Amino acid sequence: MRIMNLPNLHTQLSSADECVRTYSERLEADNAPWPHVSVLLTAYLAWPNNEDRRNSFVASFLAQLGLPSERRANEPAVESRADITFENFGGMKAIASAALDQLSAEISQVQHRWLFVADIFQVIVDMAYDRRAVLRRGPSVSKAIDLCECEHGLPGHSQLRAAWSEFRDVAHLLAASAYLAHDGLAQANAAHKASILKAIWIAPDTVLTLAYGLQEFGLKPRPIQRESPILNPEGLWRLSDSYKPEKPFIVHRRLSDAQLAFLSARRAPKEYIPSAVAEHR
Repeated sequence: MRIMNLPNLHTQLSSADECVRTYSERLEADNAPWPHVSVLLTAYLAWPNNEDRRNSFVASFLAQLGLPSERRANEPAVESRADITFENFGGMKAIASAALDQLSAEISQVQHRWLFVADIFQVIVDMAYDRRAVLRRGPSVSKAIDLCECEHGLPGHSQLRAAWSEFRDVAHLLAASAYLAHDGLAQANAAHKASILKAIWIAPDTVLTLAYGLQEFGLKPRPIQRESPILNPEGLWRLSDSYKPEKPFIVHRRLSDAQLAFLSARRAPKEYIPSAVAEHR
């Protein structure tokens, strides 16, 4: 079992609406109150199974912010025509900046895969909570991937499956961030684009509050013959109970008619595709 090493923010958020409202207000003010938490969250999301990369990103970020590049006052001066010292070339900040640029580029490259994973997990939750959906053996990763591939014109099954495999251990955090980014942006007057990364940096406390409920959902054994949970209990990066709301809640959405039609037809012969589904292909 893996538990995330995060500071306790002592959040008092108690509902999805409150989380979204908080994010919207901070988005308009462009206020990021806890960068030290945001950088840790970003590292977990970008490299859930690569500790070296996580550590390098956090160390580089902190070094760039906090270490002086000039010579310290108590250091002796070097009397030489060629005063070639570590600090003359930027010191630790220069090294940190180069490392951070490289690692930030890696984060840019994975953000589209974050969206795939967030969508897959959110659809699983939506299927579980929408009573109109009649599903043989209940909601599953495979059903969600098929639905995402069909409805949104996303990449093929293998690419979606690969993204899920890579980031499933932080799927609850990605789904929470995507939900917040989408719904929070709708309420804000600021000119921004919906962004998982923006949600993490503007409101890590709200992301963690939303993610706790999704974590609890993902870890419950499925009711059909007590099958394994959606999320892997051993690999999942869990939030501690300090982020548990007083009354835990799970964010979910109503499935669209097209989604319901696809799920109904999923086991039907391939030549039968309802028009509500076909128009999304």
